[in-house]
Amino acid sequence: MTSTAEKGFWTIEEWLDSEMEPRHEYEHGRLVPMASPTRTHQCIVGRTYSLLDRWATEKCLGSVELELDVSLPTGVGFIPDIVFVRAEREAELFTPSGKISGVPDLVVEVISPNTRTRYMGHKLRAYHSAGVPCYWLIDSETLTVYEYQYTPEGYLLRTVAEAGETFQSHALEGFSLNLKELLGER
Repeated sequence: MTSTAEKGFWTIEEWLDSEMEPRHEYEHGRLVPMASPTRTHQCIVGRTYSLLDRWATEKCLGSVELELDVSLPTGVGFIPDIVFVRAEREAELFTPSGKISGVPDLVVEVISPNTRTRYMGHKLRAYHSAGVPCYWLIDSETLTVYEYQYTPEGYLLRTVAEAGETFQSHALEGFSLNLKELLGER
C-alpha cells in the first residue's frame, strides 16, 4: 500500500482496511494524525475499559473495545478510546477484520489538553451527526465525566460527575465509575 505521505486522497474503505502507523483518523478524503497519548490518558482509558468490559461481560450485554477504527455513515472515520456495541448489534456493525462500520451504542473519549477543543466541539458534532446514542467525555486533567445523550436537536448533557463523585450512567443502567478512586487518588 502507498505510504500515507505519498497518497493524497483516501476513501473511507481504504482507511478502514488499512493498518497504518502512526494512527490517523479519516475525514472526507484526508487523514488526520492522532495525538500521542499521555500516561494519565492511557491509565484512565485502561481502567475505564476494564471496569466497563467487566460490567458488560457479567451482564452479557455486548462488546467493549479499545481504540478500534469506526467508520461512521457520515463519511468520517474515528478511533475512539473506547466503544460499546450491544450484543444484538454486533453482527451488523463488526466488519470481517474486526473493525466497526456503522454507529456504536456508546463512544468514550478521554480529553487531554491538546485534544479538548477537537473532542468537545468537532467530534461531539460529528458523533451527533452520525447518530451515536451516547457520548462520554472524560477530562484527564480534572477527572470530570460528561455523559451526552442523543436528541434530534443536539446532544443533551445528562450527567456530569466531578473528581471524587461517582458517575452513574443514564445510558448504561447499573454502570458507575469513580475515577478518583479508580486511579488511587482518594
